[in-house]
Amino acid sequence: MPASVDICIPFFKDDPVPLITELAQQADAQSFRVQLCDDGTQVPDLTARVCQALDSFPGPAVLHTLSRNTGRANARNVMLRNLHAPWVLMLDADMGLDRTDFVAIYQDAADRYAQPCCIVGGFRVDKSDIRPETRLHAAQSMKSECKPASERARDPGRHVYSSSIFVHRDVVAQNLFDPQFQAWGWEDVEWGWRISRDFPVLHIDNQARHRGLEPDLVLIAKYQDSVASFRHIKGLYPRDVARMPIARVARAVSFLPFTDRLASLFRSLALVPALPVKLRLYALKLYRASHYAVAYHDRG
Repeated sequence: MPASVDICIPFFKDDPVPLITELAQQADAQSFRVQLCDDGTQVPDLTARVCQALDSFPGPAVLHTLSRNTGRANARNVMLRNLHAPWVLMLDADMGLDRTDFVAIYQDAADRYAQPCCIVGGFRVDKSDIRPETRLHAAQSMKSECKPASERARDPGRHVYSSSIFVHRDVVAQNLFDPQFQAWGWEDVEWGWRISRDFPVLHIDNQARHRGLEPDLVLIAKYQDSVASFRHIKGLYPRDVARMPIARVARAVSFLPFTDRLASLFRSLALVPALPVKLRLYALKLYRASHYAVAYHDRG
């Protein structure tokens, strides 16, 4: 029987085994084809457990293994070039599924729309997954990303979080991810803006659970590493980026002297657990903007 859905999961050192197990418990799981792309993890124990989980999956399963870390955009493209089914479910490895009809809800939405499109279900943070060292990331996600469909639909292309989307293969065939996004972040925002030019982007409330909250120091490091990705998307979509709050703050900060010292100050404030989380979030945003400010020094 041909697969009804290709499920594509990139991972780099995250453990996708719990997600594979939850996918195996989905209704009609035998009709799903699961693809994972190990983006250069090189952890033999993890690889062995992933292979064992895939061997137990009720439908066909494929593991692609890359020799080095190339970024999520390329890892996703490896799988998207190898599709068998008409629909693709993209999930991040640190997502969780709390209900056994999660995939079926996406399929029902696709049947109702009855044409090639991208459907975004969103994600949420569960209080039981929050630890003291991940409280900042949880607060950031809940404030900026965990939005209901009605709110995401106001700017549909911008809110395409590839941590959980259901998309027709015709959309993917014309729109792979931009492999120039090799650093962390922004590749799904660019992809969402690009596909929304030619295909409908629909938003529904079918939230996955974000289990992979990062400790403070890891989150801070990822934001610093995302500067190259921000510079790239700013060059591709200057007007769209200019509308984003983080870009407006970064542009304002770019006129200030000593942005490196400001970044250090805001970093220190964001990392103080005793401060109110709202103040820590402001400091985190200003820390991120202080790094992104360098993109506004590229006057050429």
